[in-house]
Amino acid sequence: MGTNMLVLNRTFAARVALIATLSVGAGNALADDPPQLNVGPSCEAAARGAIVAGRNKAACMDDENTALADLKKNWSKYASDNKTLCIGTVRSGGPASYVELLQCLEIMRDARAIQNALPLEERIPDLEQTSGAATRVRAKSSTKARRHH
Repeated sequence: MGTNMLVLNRTFAARVALIATLSVGAGNALADDPPQLNVGPSCEAAARGAIVAGRNKAACMDDENTALADLKKNWSKYASDNKTLCIGTVRSGGPASYVELLQCLEIMRDARAIQNALPLEERIPDLEQTSGAATRVRAKSSTKARRHH
């Protein structure tokens, strides 16, 4: 892994950690169902900015309802720390959206799978999780990165 990639990964991890810290009060993250979000403002904004014909508020609401159905079906399969992180993200970054919540959870699930598939010495320390709390692991990635240049 190159030095630039390490810097980008650590920057991303720092942003994720900041969002997680800000979202501690996200509440419903451990509930049995997805949170209730007011997606109307999000769809109104999307319809106003739409450049594709047919992308009106009704089409947006259909997308939101489909995403909510997927979330309800798979809610128990997502890690609780990812739920907390993603709920905090969609509630703090402007109008809430089930589509964005679903995308966040899928990205976090996939990132965790990729992280778990890496050898320990190549893992990104800030993404290591134990019981929802970040733990620091001394990675040898920087040494390895220097050898690859």
